[in-house]
Amino acid sequence: MKTQLFFIALLGSIFFACNNNEPAPDNISVNLQFSHLVDNAPVQLDQLIYKNALDQEFSIKTVKYFISGFTIHKNDGTVISFDDIHYVDIRTSETLSYTLSKKIAPGDYAGISFVHGLAKDNNITGQFAEPPESLMDWPMMMGGGYHYMKLEGEFKTASTENFFNFHSGALDGINYEVDIDLSDQPFSVTKALNIELSMEIQNWFTNPTDWDFTYFGPAIMADHEAQTTVQANGRDVYSFTLVNNIK
Repeated sequence: MKTQLFFIALLGSIFFACNNNEPAPDNISVNLQFSHLVDNAPVQLDQLIYKNALDQEFSIKTVKYFISGFTIHKNDGTVISFDDIHYVDIRTSETLSYTLSKKIAPGDYAGISFVHGLAKDNNITGQFAEPPESLMDWPMMMGGGYHYMKLEGEFKTASTENFFNFHSGALDGINYEVDIDLSDQPFSVTKALNIELSMEIQNWFTNPTDWDFTYFGPAIMADHEAQTTVQANGRDVYSFTLVNNIK
């Protein structure tokens, strides 16, 4: 009888040990998807159908930009940082999704943050040897490095009609990248993490400053006031949602 009880206890301890040594869940990939909106609807390219806060008509032809410094914030205040730099071109479908270089553990997270453009340490002339990234170069006479963004289209007011090059970058040694802070939007994930980053293009043209196409003119690369305005207006341009994540 004692022998039987011993073997029952032994089997129970083995079963308990096995249950407590189950492998930890696999780390998961972080997949980014990029969408572009005007007035909360998918942008229609090459259509002079939009109006800014000053009632000036505009269209969108080009949307090209870098994102970098992607960070996922944990609930305990620690962060997971990525060294990735990704180039987005609204007309090139393969750039509209990207998988970050590191996987993360399943769990609860506080939110995300990233840089629109390139931080100073990443904005080094010549680091991109091949197009299309190399074609984002910024003139050496203005400080070198690369464009953060090329946003282009047409504008029309009561008195004038012209094309605009809403180009942003570091100017004369002053950095104008935009720090996007979405670290207070918690989410939980176990088996997949597909993050849709949405750019609301209309927000580039308002809050805190209503953009005047006539005042700033068709080109702003050498204009510190314009670059400062773009940087300030850009802080609420992005939002994110989780897409088709398996809980």
